[in-house]
Amino acid sequence: KSVRTALVIGTLTTLVMMPFAVALGIAAGYLGGWVDDAVQYVYTVLNAIPGVLLIAAAVLMMQVVIDTHPQWFDTAAERSDARLLALCFILGITSWTGLARLLRGETLKLRELEYVQAARAFGVRTPAILRRHILPNLMHIVLIALVMDFSGLVLAEAVLSYVGIGVDPSTISFGTMINMARAELAREPMVWWS
Repeated sequence: KSVRTALVIGTLTTLVMMPFAVALGIAAGYLGGWVDDAVQYVYTVLNAIPGVLLIAAAVLMMQVVIDTHPQWFDTAAERSDARLLALCFILGITSWTGLARLLRGETLKLRELEYVQAARAFGVRTPAILRRHILPNLMHIVLIALVMDFSGLVLAEAVLSYVGIGVDPSTISFGTMINMARAELAREPMVWWS
């Protein structure tokens, strides 16, 4: 079950993160100007705050909301599922910056290539240029970054669950399993060495 939880978290978080990263990275790189400045400012501020602290603060605020409104959930399973979905959303919102920075840099390069300038000179509209020329040439970066980020997101969930602020304690995950093993080791240390 912990593998299922890890796959759910990795997949849902990736699905939340990808639209933000792709849209903001391409917009910043292609449009430039104040859009580029705004996107750079946002991801610089997000990267300046330590990720674990930002995620922990957001998860604790979400946990307070869930605990103060028990009438929203009929069962404990619904409450733990809501906490899992909220954790995926929080991880996705806070982890789009690296991919957006990569896509911005590549889009800056692609927009100066001859075929993009020729399309612009022929009067092709910006959405069509982005859809036909820019996005297909960025997909290799998107796929590689998503595969690389997947394991990092699973690790982030395990760390948060180990500390006690990740998934609901009733949900089985790698972090809760490690935390339970730590508690068992503290209770009976001789079991491990005999």
